[in-house]
Amino acid sequence: MVAALVPGADGLVGPFRDELDPTARRGLGAHLTLVYPFVEPAAVTPATVDALRAAVAPTAPFPCTFAALRWFGVRVLWLAPDPVAPFREIADRIRRHVPGLAPEERELVPHLTVGLRRAAPLATLRAAEEALAPRLPLTVRIDRVQLMVRTDTWDVGAEVLLRG
Repeated sequence: MVAALVPGADGLVGPFRDELDPTARRGLGAHLTLVYPFVEPAAVTPATVDALRAAVAPTAPFPCTFAALRWFGVRVLWLAPDPVAPFREIADRIRRHVPGLAPEERELVPHLTVGLRRAAPLATLRAAEEALAPRLPLTVRIDRVQLMVRTDTWDVGAEVLLRG
């Protein structure tokens, strides 16, 4: 997948994600998914990374504030980023410029997952929401995106800078 890792959010949400999001236990820190699925790891070439770099480069680094917690039904607790437009623009450009990607099947909702109902009882997710809400807002700088490769763990396969 292509994601924007948000290490500046790990201090806030990391302890919750460790318990409530299985991807955290596989080494994936706080992040916003931009494109999933991406190219299979064995098919990633220098040309793939170059296309990713070209797609991402027009976006300038930008501040992102997480001021609200939201839910997808009662299945996923997440932090809402503001602004959302740069994340959508990056994802759209990646889909247009990187060969071999399937078209997006659903609308991208940029979000930073805190916890999943399949990983914890609803009461635990609600307690996380109550604990996190007073600690918001959190503002971070988004200045790069990562090509994440999953084996038994999630690892950074490539990192590309936003240049604007």
